[in-house]
Amino acid sequence: MVLAMGRSWWLNEMPHPAASEDILLIITSFLAATGISQNRWPQLLKTILLPLPLLLLQLSSSPWTPNPTAGRNQTTYLIGLLAIISICWLWSVSKSKLNMLFVSIPAFFCIFLLWHSQSRAGVIATAIALLAVKLREEHQKGAMLKFIPLAAILGISTILSLKFLRPSSVISLTGFDFISDMGRIDIQRCYLQLPFSGNNRFIYGIGYENSKNFCHQQVTSGILDHAHNIYIQLWANAGILGLFGLGICIYLLIDNWRKLEHGLDEFALRTGQAAFLYIFVQGFFDVSLIHWPITQVFTGILLAIPLSVNGLVTAPDRS
Repeated sequence: MVLAMGRSWWLNEMPHPAASEDILLIITSFLAATGISQNRWPQLLKTILLPLPLLLLQLSSSPWTPNPTAGRNQTTYLIGLLAIISICWLWSVSKSKLNMLFVSIPAFFCIFLLWHSQSRAGVIATAIALLAVKLREEHQKGAMLKFIPLAAILGISTILSLKFLRPSSVISLTGFDFISDMGRIDIQRCYLQLPFSGNNRFIYGIGYENSKNFCHQQVTSGILDHAHNIYIQLWANAGILGLFGLGICIYLLIDNWRKLEHGLDEFALRTGQAAFLYIFVQGFFDVSLIHWPITQVFTGILLAIPLSVNGLVTAPDRS
């Protein structure tokens, strides 16, 4: 499937701005990854970092995107996931100075690439996901109160740093970009109202293939045709049924994480939980997930970690 659809996935040729194929790819990848044995996840997650040297070879001036045909936000979405994997690996590695030095290299490069891409959504979602996982662990150890001041400092520093992320933009101290964000707010209002426009759209939405019914908003950088919020987009395209389906999926994932918490490798556990939170938070800032098929496949695979096969993979019994 990957080889046959290589051109469409890499060159961004799928239907847009939203299509039913997006959901199909995520669920298909999710179901396929549930067959992976839990003990194999640590090694698989580490191999995902192998393309980092290739990304560094393509580095250019800021704002940078390794694949211009897909767009900066879409590629930054993947870089954010790479940053989570590398930082969780560094977080879980043994205290050997040599090991920590070796693992810190990909973590440093991922953070640098994430910053160099100038994506506020990527920076914020990565910080929130990692801080949330760390806070939960400290709470379980009974040391949450000691960590809260440090978490607050890191959170505030991340928000304030956004002002220096793109010096040419009019970004406030809270991270709000007055040039681009007003256009996003306007088109989100339009999409929020679509299900109330009759024809049972409150129940079913306006559909995925009727692009003529989608909202369009003129901004300085061009014309917006999507909601820049995955949940508002789903509400408009699939109505209350779509939101209900998403709620079921989120509930099942959280429930499985609770059951699996003490039965998975520490590195895979932290990466899976942080990736889940990252994907969830990213949805509030953009719809990068539905713009590039490879992000949908990668997302489905990482979301499947709590439902993966329990136990070691062994040879079949032929007795």
